Amino acid sequence: MQTAVKVGVGAGLFALASSAGWVAAGRPSPEQVVAALPVIGAKPAVQLEEPPLEVRVVSARKVPVPISFTYTGTIISQQDATLQARVTGNVMERPFEPGGHVKKGQMLFRIDPRPFEVALQTAKSQQAQAQAQLTFAQAEVDRTEPLADKGYATEQRFQQLQSNRTSAVAQVQGAEAAIARQNLNLDYAIVNAPFDGRASLSTINPGDLVIENQTQLVSVVQLDPIDIQMALSAEDSEAIRAAMKAGSVTVEVLDPTGKPVREAKIYQLDNRFDPRTARRLVRALMPNADERFLPGQFVRASIRTGTKDRLLVPTIALDAQLAQQIVYVVDATGKVQQKPVTAGDSFGENTAILDGLSEGDKVVVDHLQEMRQGLDVLARPMGDVTPDLESEDRAAPALGEPG
Repeated sequence: MQTAVKVGVGAGLFALASSAGWVAAGRPSPEQVVAALPVIGAKPAVQLEEPPLEVRVVSARKVPVPISFTYTGTIISQQDATLQARVTGNVMERPFEPGGHVKKGQMLFRIDPRPFEVALQTAKSQQAQAQAQLTFAQAEVDRTEPLADKGYATEQRFQQLQSNRTSAVAQVQGAEAAIARQNLNLDYAIVNAPFDGRASLSTINPGDLVIENQTQLVSVVQLDPIDIQMALSAEDSEAIRAAMKAGSVTVEVLDPTGKPVREAKIYQLDNRFDPRTARRLVRALMPNADERFLPGQFVRASIRTGTKDRLLVPTIALDAQLAQQIVYVVDATGKVQQKPVTAGDSFGENTAILDGLSEGDKVVVDHLQEMRQGLDVLARPMGDVTPDLESEDRAAPALGEPG
């Protein structure tokens, strides 16, 4: 009973306090009271629609680009001679600077000629002796021949004298050959440069003994002009052969960064393919007055045979998903379409698209991370592709092996 009284008293007090608050608040209406409640009176916020993303686009178009093949070539000299000793003897002179330039006919080594001079004098004396014997044998034949015709000399005697004459002729010829041999040795004792070029470093010094056909004295190579030799595939070889009929084929030698540093002209093609590699050797002639390129050096070379039309897009527009290259294209309704493409060679800041795009497609070149299929965008044209054909990508994979 007491509990019920307490509850009733509490409820009365709460009602009284609420009435006092209602009066203090200026007697608000029920709608005002409901609106003041935090949950019941809350209205949903209005969601503002975001404007479409603004992106820059470039129209893909076909432009003529160079037809080129990039290969690794080998620098070779048109004239490259390794000089060996052709007589045995001691070196008396080496009047050139190893590693320096030499002129055609310049003396490089002089081998002691005295043994060959003595041998020459011996050969000459033997020739004189053989000539005297020949003269006597010829006189014997001339005296005996009429006697043999008349029967005063036997046929056997006459034949013996003819044999002696033949032997004397052979001795004269042998002596003459010995003289020629010694004269040749005297010529070989002086080693001359066979052509203008640069000599290699040599370890042969005056006083050294050199052995005939064994000791290597020095090598001489022609450095200007010089050749680039490359091993081409059958397809590229045919393209070059056809291009050479229409005119010369240009080869550009590239530095490590891919920048062209020297130009050459193809002038020789081998007469067969190597059956082991199915490749054909070609050579291009290149000026080399500064001797920047040396035989045995590997270089990267780009061979240009003409031009062809290619569909180009900026390289920065290419994206990748897994192993597939893609570009984002804005269609006529302003929506983004994702297109897988097959990319080809690069030309300056642009890349050729071999498959997957059409000319005139508007390709997105920025905000690629935010692109997705069907996204509404506002396209801002940047113009058409303007390829820089002089700065063609030089870092393309090699198609050839060192030639």
